[in-house]
Amino acid sequence: MTSRQTTTTLWRPTGPKELDLVRESNWRAWPPRLPEQPIFYPVMNEDYAIRIARDWNVKHVRHEALHNRVGV
Repeated sequence: MTSRQTTTTLWRPTGPKELDLVRESNWRAWPPRLPEQPIFYPVMNEDYAIRIARDWNVKHVRHEALHNRVGV
């Protein structure tokens, strides 16, 4: 019997400081949640992730809108 593995793509809005921490982990782990952002919030739609990054993150983090694609 063979098993099929499927990958689900999730999108994660993030700020530049958090992205630096992910990079430091060699792209293998998200850092612990920040007190001001206690919820890890991946979404299943890139457009929605872009809107979150643009409409929320830009207002709170150095005017940079970032989002990451994650396969799980």
